[in-house]
Amino acid sequence: MSSEDIVYHAKAPIKEGLQAGTIGAGIGLLVSAVQNSIGTHSHGATGVVARTGSTIGVFAAMAGVFAATDAAVANIRETKDAWNSVAAGCGAGLVAGGFQRNAQTMVFGCLGMGAMMGAFDLSGSSLKGKYADMTEDQKAQWRKSQLDTK
Repeated sequence: MSSEDIVYHAKAPIKEGLQAGTIGAGIGLLVSAVQNSIGTHSHGATGVVARTGSTIGVFAAMAGVFAATDAAVANIRETKDAWNSVAAGCGAGLVAGGFQRNAQTMVFGCLGMGAMMGAFDLSGSSLKGKYADMTEDQKAQWRKSQLDTK
């Protein structure tokens, strides 16, 4: 199957962002609860919101911005590749830096998250790697195709 045969299907960025933001808020709530249980304070269980509640917002915002940006960039470019993840990671890094209220943190968050998410996507969106299940012949053929100049 050649690249001309692949048909791109558009995504709904707002829907993707809201779904991911909701999941991010759930993960943020879990992290906030762990932070609250480890700390010593007089707030009791309400400390999840009173003391460490901003963690919930950070996780929700980062996840929502990442998913919405990934879908929006994919729709604009009409393709699904690592550059979408780079842009989405940059957006999520900007949000993380924004919560610190520091422009330098925003810039380096953008660069760091963008590079990390791009590398993860290039590796096949798996910790095993994109080519872990290939035979040696398939790997050799892929390496040769990457080295050939077009």
